[in-house]
Amino acid sequence: MLRNRTKENVQVRTTRQRIMGALGYVIIFTFLYLPLFVKGGFAGRIIPNTAWLQLTGALLCIVGVGTCIWSRALLGSNWSGGVTAKKDHELVVKGPYRLVRHPIYTGFICALAGTCLVTGGLGAIVITSVYTLGLCMKINQEEVLLSDIFPGSYAAYQQHTRKLIPFIW
Repeated sequence: MLRNRTKENVQVRTTRQRIMGALGYVIIFTFLYLPLFVKGGFAGRIIPNTAWLQLTGALLCIVGVGTCIWSRALLGSNWSGGVTAKKDHELVVKGPYRLVRHPIYTGFICALAGTCLVTGGLGAIVITSVYTLGLCMKINQEEVLLSDIFPGSYAAYQQHTRKLIPFIW
């Protein structure tokens, strides 16, 4: 598995951090897919179930997951699930990292949005919005960390590469 081939963390993640991360994914995927099994209420579908929305959602999800996989593969042993420095950390600026500084998050948000279009639930939309805000906070933490690790080069990278949305933000 890729996770086992990552560089050693400079600071180890706590058990609480790992549990909270796993719990977060359980909550996200529960709300994303609940509309497929429950009718009405907070989990019920509010987005129309049309063929073009389903196709758009499926394509967004495929592109998002593909972006996540490609970005993660390029990071290689520099990847970490949490905001942490690695021993001999390297700044990756190729592939999707040429367009955005955080393409794994871009891909994940894209996949979540696509899933929302497919399942159509209010809970899915709410959890996707909350998760996106949480990722924006995590991005800010990562930007500080990467600026500390790569003082000159990360500032230069920030000047010509968008944060999350290619050509926009």
